[in-house]
Amino acid sequence: MMNFKPKMTPQELSELTGYTPQALNRWVRKFGWKTSTLPGVKGGRAHVIHVDDDVREYLMNTPLMRNAQQAQLAEPESHYAVKGDSLEYLWLASLRQLTESEREQLHTLLYREGIGGIIRRLGLQEDRQ
Repeated sequence: MMNFKPKMTPQELSELTGYTPQALNRWVRKFGWKTSTLPGVKGGRAHVIHVDDDVREYLMNTPLMRNAQQAQLAEPESHYAVKGDSLEYLWLASLRQLTESEREQLHTLLYREGIGGIIRRLGLQEDRQ
């Protein structure tokens, strides 16, 4: 969930939502969102937007925010650490040393026969009874 503060400048909102400050200011005028001036800043253009339920609901239903929410719900990419002496590490290190042709041949073998076929070819199959 986004961390909206009760009052935010257009710049702060733009960093949080991905929209430009100009787009946010346009929505302030269009939808009549409440604003107040920043104390001590001259020019009348410096203001904060009161982030109430209407503002929050509108922003959360925009395409950029919906896509951002869906991306957050997806499983994050993970990089799994493998110990240097583990079987997984040895397999990965060995696979990286193969040529492209060897990789394609191994891929075809795995695809056609599966791991069982490789185990049989290596003579590692145990008798199960």
